[in-house]
Amino acid sequence: MSRIPFTIRIEGRYSFRRRIHFRNIISKPLTLALQTADPCAARERAAILSARFVIVRADVKTMPEGQRNLTGVEIEAIFRRELEQQLGSWLSAAYENAPWSSSVTEEAARHGEAYRQLRLPDPRYEMDPCEIARLDAAANSAQGAMELTPEWARPLVDQIRDALSDEYVSAALKAIGATPSESNIAAARTHMIRAGASASARAQRVFDEDVLDSADPLRTMMADLGELSAEVKALLSKTEGLTAPAANTSLPSPAPNTECPFAIYDNRRFSEIIEDTLATLKRKKVWKDDKQQRMILQCFAWMTGDRELGSCDHRDVETYVQRLLLIPARGFRFGTLEKGNMSRPFEEVQKELPKLTPELERSLKTVNRDLSTMSTVAKHLERSAWKPRVPGSVVLDFAAATMTIPAEDTSDLRPAWEREQLECLFRSPLYCGGGPGKKRLKTDSLSPQVWHDAAYWAPLIWYYTHACREEICGLEIADVVVDHPVPHIHIRDNFTRGRDGEKSGEKRLARRRKIPLHRQLIRLGFLDYVEAVRAEGHVALFPELYLFESKRGGAQFYDRAWRFMVQWIFDRMEVRVNDKGKGPDIHSIRALGSSFYEVDGVNEILRADVMGHDRTGTNAKHYSKRIQTEGLEIVLRERLEFIHRYVPEITTHLDPTPIRLLPIDMRSRVGSGRYRKLRSDAGKSRKPT
Repeated sequence: MSRIPFTIRIEGRYSFRRRIHFRNIISKPLTLALQTADPCAARERAAILSARFVIVRADVKTMPEGQRNLTGVEIEAIFRRELEQQLGSWLSAAYENAPWSSSVTEEAARHGEAYRQLRLPDPRYEMDPCEIARLDAAANSAQGAMELTPEWARPLVDQIRDALSDEYVSAALKAIGATPSESNIAAARTHMIRAGASASARAQRVFDEDVLDSADPLRTMMADLGELSAEVKALLSKTEGLTAPAANTSLPSPAPNTECPFAIYDNRRFSEIIEDTLATLKRKKVWKDDKQQRMILQCFAWMTGDRELGSCDHRDVETYVQRLLLIPARGFRFGTLEKGNMSRPFEEVQKELPKLTPELERSLKTVNRDLSTMSTVAKHLERSAWKPRVPGSVVLDFAAATMTIPAEDTSDLRPAWEREQLECLFRSPLYCGGGPGKKRLKTDSLSPQVWHDAAYWAPLIWYYTHACREEICGLEIADVVVDHPVPHIHIRDNFTRGRDGEKSGEKRLARRRKIPLHRQLIRLGFLDYVEAVRAEGHVALFPELYLFESKRGGAQFYDRAWRFMVQWIFDRMEVRVNDKGKGPDIHSIRALGSSFYEVDGVNEILRADVMGHDRTGTNAKHYSKRIQTEGLEIVLRERLEFIHRYVPEITTHLDPTPIRLLPIDMRSRVGSGRYRKLRSDAGKSRKPT
């Protein structure tokens, strides 16, 4: 049965229903019984009433009220009076040194959220909670990462609305000589709500240094509004003695024997809970590895003086950020809280820090990463030591301290490798035949040989698969699938990249993927190398990179081999560097690989699957299931054809050689390709005559 517009059925009979919107931001439904259960009769009567409703509504809109609207001077007087009264109330609560004084800023923020709801142009407080949450979510998606208004803030909306009654607003209008008509009352109430929101925002600065140091804090917080005109002053003089009920703040009293913003005062120092916090978050699968996180937590303890947990507050966040920006990006050794720089007071170490230059400044991305880690810790501690006394408030808001990185700022980005530069590396003695051990990049060997290890294979795999540094350095024998129609590598979590007996390695789920082996890798004998390492009984594909706990995987490869490979290229070709003097690195090979697909006609789903990126779009994310419908073999062949089509082959000049393995402690130790210069006094005796 088709629905009849503007009708509802009540106990089987039809009623006409329209909503009347008043100018004082209140709307109410108008319901009229149509006195029939017949749909045809109901449709006819509803159409007549709808037409009449439109006519009456138009007449009401054009009906002269016989009263003048508020002038600009009157609006400013209403706003200023309400703002000054509410702000004065906040100042009194903050400076009377009462048990609740320390909670003023949190309460002001809570009131600010309530005023934010009230000052919107739609009657939100008449809606049901689900509708309010839906509108909040829509507003958040447009405005950014703003959280939904907490549930504990919603009752304030009703309290403030009731306080700004028609009687109170009408009295304020009469005091300044304005006509208390219905439209003026609605407008004045809106201006009072704006004033309350402004007062709540300004009250959050009540403990700022410039406010505390000023002779008149109220005037300091309102300085941006400028001086009052003579007309406004004259109107405000008439309103003396009129008290704003919405300005009366009721702050909760803190727990006895404590002056902290938390529910309880925890006298443990921050350094004492670092290990327990790391272990808990690791068990909850928030973090897979905790080495970097441990350093960040220790830095926070060091830079803020390792205070008792109960004494921490919002000022520690800014202290942490400011001091973190003072640390040079290179050349500084943090140590630990027991030894090294972090075992000494920060103020003492700060005196020894070098003057920061643009090249030594810390990247804002690094600072934001550290703040994100501390934000995770703060949210975890909000369930225990840092549980706020005012429900829903955030005492240490690390997320709010993150800095915006300009989109055009590319000074930190390393340039990508060029195809000719990697081809230069693949023509080096390392691939064409060099000496043993640390002479693999030198050509003066009497019996040049090619040795197979991570130094030989990793750059080739990076080029032909576009995988990341650790994804290749941390491969296991089991991750190379040989007995398949399309040999491939399976990038996934494994024990080699993990610690403490746990699998690890995946940065995100999209990084778990299967990449077919390029024909050049197979031609050069990669599958034979896999079998040779398997025969030695190793689990890791490149076991020489995991001999030590302190430096593993890609870090070990960089130290043993990569820096000398880069040196070889720089000595023979011009290589671009960024504004901070940094050239391409291992990850820049991945950038080169992705650039090969930056041409017209590339299948974006294939590109994302090969690169390990998240798919985009509804079809790619939710509907495309080609492995399930066509099978893994077909998909791998398609990916292999995709790579063959777009990735240039730059190793065709290399000849396959029998697999040669050095002793494990000598593998991937490349050494420099430079020759030592002869001393000017070479061949001369250095003994005194």
